[in-house]
Amino acid sequence: MVARDLRRDRPRDMSDSTPAPRLLDLHPRDWPAWFEQRGAPGFQGRNAARWVFRRGATSWEEMTDLPAGLRAQLEAEQPLITAVCEARSEAEDGAVKLLLRLPDGASVEAVGMPGTMGRTLCLSSQVGCAVRCAFCASGMEGVERNLSRAEILEQALYLRREQGEFQRIVMMGMGEPGHNLDAVLAALDSLIDPEGMDFAARRITLSTVGPKGALEQIARWGKSINLALSVHAPDDTLRHELVPGVRKRSLAETLDEADRLFAATGREYTVEYVLLAGVNDGNEQASALAAQLRGRRCHINLIPYNPVPEFGFQRPELPDQEAFTARLRQAGLSVTLRRSLGRQTDAACGQLRRRQRNSPPRPRFSA
Repeated sequence: MVARDLRRDRPRDMSDSTPAPRLLDLHPRDWPAWFEQRGAPGFQGRNAARWVFRRGATSWEEMTDLPAGLRAQLEAEQPLITAVCEARSEAEDGAVKLLLRLPDGASVEAVGMPGTMGRTLCLSSQVGCAVRCAFCASGMEGVERNLSRAEILEQALYLRREQGEFQRIVMMGMGEPGHNLDAVLAALDSLIDPEGMDFAARRITLSTVGPKGALEQIARWGKSINLALSVHAPDDTLRHELVPGVRKRSLAETLDEADRLFAATGREYTVEYVLLAGVNDGNEQASALAAQLRGRRCHINLIPYNPVPEFGFQRPELPDQEAFTARLRQAGLSVTLRRSLGRQTDAACGQLRRRQRNSPPRPRFSA
């Protein structure tokens, strides 16, 4: 597959490259009608939704209360899971990254991460990324296309099948969720709705650089998920260098929009800040960041950088990380210095995809 370089602030309409709709592209409440269109009783659609979202089924054959003939018909017409795991990477701390190849040959990463509060799933929203952060492997070749609702859900189903139940979901994988919000929010609807997975909205976090209008759309959507705003610099000059895809917006404008989202949902947002040695981790940057955030209802999440071989950035030494953290706390801000998961193997977003793009696919789930 030859990657297209679509390096822009926001991808144009990519609907022509999005796969044809599948059952997982429908809201679980619409599954009964989908079954009725195929001559089956609507209640079997509700049963199928329970099998998928509550019991973890990934094939029609597992749904033993559906007639055998119907199961065979549906498997021939539309397999539930179409992604294939082409690579798997596991770190010593238990973080597992899967590289999933989609039917058109595109591939995306999905990660399961352990933690004191249970396992967290990290899902992708696009193939590649148009924001092209200077330190991130996901955007090195631009964005190829958006993921569909079904393709986002498949990542969660795949990880749950391999690793068991999870307690949190973060939209922090490949891609900018704010450039594909219709599909992202639709997928989250399927996870949150009682007819779907009935997953608590407060246990879901969406990470975004804050494209124009994205936070307002999330507020109109009305679900009380958590927002993580990718900032990475205390001023526009440095931020536009590190995150070229936000050059049309000022940091203050983005933070003001996040404040309005807080006013609508009542949920404090998180400011994500990747620490890069000698770039954005000095005392001057800490003071400038404190000035930007003072008085805002946010929590700061400091993320020591996971180095990518293609880039020259490095992770700050631990004393420098702690000094930056301390300066923010002295300014009265709420701060966490994150323990990085998955440092040992292809940890940074997009690394496994770049390493394995031409690997032969693994078979789908065994029976």
